[in-house]
Amino acid sequence: MTLRRALRRAPRRRDDRGSSAIEMLGLVPVFVAVVLAVLQVVAVGMTAHAANQAVRDGARAASLGRSVPAAVDASLPNGLRAAQISYPAGAVRIDVPVPKIAIFPSFTVSRQAVMPRTAP
Repeated sequence: MTLRRALRRAPRRRDDRGSSAIEMLGLVPVFVAVVLAVLQVVAVGMTAHAANQAVRDGARAASLGRSVPAAVDASLPNGLRAAQISYPAGAVRIDVPVPKIAIFPSFTVSRQAVMPRTAP
């Protein structure tokens, strides 16, 4: 058997170089989308927590006859601002926009609190 015939009969190896790079290109967008979704969920949670504290501080200020917007602004962390502060039926209600991350829609967190008025 000649060398030429032996090479023809030998099984040929497939060249798999670069296939892992192609697979990675398919996984990167999914990974990025998952990371961005997790960051958005964290932003919603942090905003809800900050809004809860801010509305309680605003209701406390209202019960003591102090400035509600000043108390709410002092309570909210940097980067968050109350879009609206209202006073329905003796309560304090605030709307805080959630920071928008990438492609997710923007929305607001609304919280309401009531504290009894204290005598001065």
